[in-house]
Amino acid sequence: MCVSEERWSERRTQRAAELPLPPLDARRFRFVQILAQQERHGGQIELYDDLQEDCKVVGKRLLRSWTLDSSEEFSEANPELLESPWKEMELSVKVASVKGVCKCLGAFEDAGQGDIVILMEYVPGGDLHDLVGRCPTEPGLEREAKAWPVILSLLRAVRSLHHFGVAHGDISLENALLGQDGEVRLVDFAAAVTESTVLGSRGKPSYQAPEMHQTTRAYDPRAADLFACGVFAYCLALADYPWRCTRPRQCSAFDFFMARGLSAFLAQRRVRFNDAKGPPVETVLSPKLQHLLKILLDPTPEKRYQVWQELWEEPPTSLKVDLPENPSAEDHTHLLPLKVK
Repeated sequence: MCVSEERWSERRTQRAAELPLPPLDARRFRFVQILAQQERHGGQIELYDDLQEDCKVVGKRLLRSWTLDSSEEFSEANPELLESPWKEMELSVKVASVKGVCKCLGAFEDAGQGDIVILMEYVPGGDLHDLVGRCPTEPGLEREAKAWPVILSLLRAVRSLHHFGVAHGDISLENALLGQDGEVRLVDFAAAVTESTVLGSRGKPSYQAPEMHQTTRAYDPRAADLFACGVFAYCLALADYPWRCTRPRQCSAFDFFMARGLSAFLAQRRVRFNDAKGPPVETVLSPKLQHLLKILLDPTPEKRYQVWQELWEEPPTSLKVDLPENPSAEDHTHLLPLKVK
């Protein structure tokens, strides 16, 4: 494991005070344009010029009608919701120095509208979901060679975050940006946790670890992050999700995986590309990537931690890949469009 239980317990007791919300300085940050609307809570992603640092930054606007006036008020109004905009504000600032996390300048109040704006570094490459939608390479060894640097960068980011004492809780293609240096930057910490065990389902349905759905049993959120990394890797390599969701008896593909195991699943699952079915998935993935998926998608949470030993702590392993530690962005910018079915 990356972090001892003692350290996680210590992190859990260090609850920070409510975030101070200084006003958004219009003399420093000049609004440029809206980049994307957020349908879920009515907010939006905005682009600003930072006139002091002579660079661009991104603002995530959170409507005050959604955040309310404090974390306590938000929790009282949304007692069943595990995600929190106030947690996102606090943890985004706390983890800003962690390698592999999108740098956060802070959370500010827009005095003119009363909304809260979280300012972050601008990553022009966009998120991985959009990136894979802009490239038409077929699943196979060529695509996989381009996906490996991204997968390893994601795992480095998650490992650094876990060392810091935080589990992300919502790892997905949408929450991973690709920097110009070719490295992944994690964003969106609304579902993140610092506890060593938690209850409840976090993240998007396809990425949720199966143990999340055992409603009365606490689970390790770090191991759940690793399961999401496995789904992430599958999506990058195949431009498709392995299953729609991981709740029992709600997705036949996932039920088959749980009953028969990954090898049988990859043999039975067909490549789906450009609305056409292709060969079995196992025929287009290398043994190395299949082995990585077997570790990350293991139904037994503690077995997923084997990935750290196999990738970075020497091992005689079939997972060692001949890739640079910090690959350039051009190594993997031609990824496939992602099909969600």
